[in-house]
Amino acid sequence: MNEAELYGEQDDARYAERTSMSTARDAVRNGLLLDALGGPIDLNAVDWHVKHRNPSASPSEVQNETLEVIRAWVSEGLFRLGAPSGKAQRFAAWHHSLDHSLHKISHAYVKHYDDPEKWMFSAWLALTAKGEQLARSLEEKDMDGYRRKAR
Repeated sequence: MNEAELYGEQDDARYAERTSMSTARDAVRNGLLLDALGGPIDLNAVDWHVKHRNPSASPSEVQNETLEVIRAWVSEGLFRLGAPSGKAQRFAAWHHSLDHSLHKISHAYVKHYDDPEKWMFSAWLALTAKGEQLARSLEEKDMDGYRRKAR
């Protein structure tokens, strides 16, 4: 039984919305995985990708989705949270709980959303080994797709 059958015909709109958000979430994740192959990505990049894939979403919906996807991806072991540190400004992973880290992000991000300079670089995501493996497989699929189109 698929999700549409489970919820019934009267919930088609809700199913379509959930499916659309799920598809958008996958596209955001895949885009950010590929971006992160070049190095850690900042909170602004996550926000931008969420907005880009959900153009009709309100600011609070974008914020909620951004925080939810960060929670999901860190929980899945695809990314680590942290920030640049030291003179070299190298990524340093945070050693707090995920809940504590998300509270810290939310405080800057939601409270100061209208002033992006206060939050856009307040948190960074770096690929884990698992995230890099998934990103490389996505990159390879993209290359294979490009090669087939070029023929």
